[in-house]
Amino acid sequence: MNPDKTENGVFIGGNSGNTPEEVFDIMMETKKEWGKTDKRQGYHFVISFPPGEATAEQAYQVIQDFCEEYLGEAYDYVFSVHTDQQHIHGHIVFNSVSRTTGYKYRYEKGDWEKWIQPVTDRICKKYGLPPLVYEKNFKEGKSYAEHSAKKEGRPTMEKIIKADIDHAISVSETMEEFKRTMERMGYQIKKNGNRKTTLFLPPGFERGRRDTTLGEGYRMEEIQQRILGKETKKSEGILSPQLKKSYEADLKDWMEISLTRYQIHFVKRFYLAGHYLEQINPFAVNQAEVRKNALHIQELYEECRYIIGHGIKDISGLENRWEELRREEEALRKIKGRSGEEEGLKRSLRELRREKRMVKKILQEEEQEKRLQPVLKK
Repeated sequence: MNPDKTENGVFIGGNSGNTPEEVFDIMMETKKEWGKTDKRQGYHFVISFPPGEATAEQAYQVIQDFCEEYLGEAYDYVFSVHTDQQHIHGHIVFNSVSRTTGYKYRYEKGDWEKWIQPVTDRICKKYGLPPLVYEKNFKEGKSYAEHSAKKEGRPTMEKIIKADIDHAISVSETMEEFKRTMERMGYQIKKNGNRKTTLFLPPGFERGRRDTTLGEGYRMEEIQQRILGKETKKSEGILSPQLKKSYEADLKDWMEISLTRYQIHFVKRFYLAGHYLEQINPFAVNQAEVRKNALHIQELYEECRYIIGHGIKDISGLENRWEELRREEEALRKIKGRSGEEEGLKRSLRELRREKRMVKKILQEEEQEKRLQPVLKK
């Protein structure tokens, strides 16, 4: 229900309240009413659309219809559509206890394909969208954004952490030296004695990764063996060769044309993020910013392409483009659907809204930088 991800709460719905606190209280009241407050508390479904396939409004309608049909009034639920990523996606959280019968919802293997997929297919068809693809091997605990990035060869937090660990191993003779190297890179290493796991928290991130989730060769005892045996392990590429080739080609073109200071600002950010991925410079001055920019290098790349490709030379040019898009959208909305043109109109609106989201995101980043400027100067 984060307002920053839901257009200030526009894309939130459900039958259990309007705030996180209210939803929580209603779900707990249901549990207490039926005397079932223990064990599994609820369920979380993610419904996601490939970039450009659905608008936020369409995603909202699909998820709202799904909740009404599949959960109805039997379960307390809340849902939202997040518009902060390239792919529009929705989250559904519902109570494990039915408010009408007191029975606990039970999900069994194969239920999605057998009972849920037919519902989503029917609803998607209703709104002119292709059927959703159920990801059988989707790992629990990994966000869809990270899952999607890994599939497409883009950087992920997991890849960055593993590359940093590999670097620390290569320059360390002991575990103590390994830990000091990781700490100099800005990492926090937290041991969970009860679970016998270790958390690697990168600089600038609120969440990290446990060693047990990083794969073979990255548990603490395996790291120690690698240090003692001086075993060399080639890191998984943070960036796919295809993306790297595409980035380098455009970067070369941008370096050969005359750019304004405003445009150079975007290219520089993109270049530094790529430089980290190429050199794995673990001791960069601003370790948190370097890693966050690397994680979002695809977004930085697309911002560069947009700013340069549309000839936007300064902030006022971007603001003017926003106004143009707003007027174009308003004009398209007023056009009455005529036979044979309805689908074309929908497609034009989808493309226009996608561009609007890009411009809005850049403007918000600009505003945030302005707010931080006095603090940085001070």
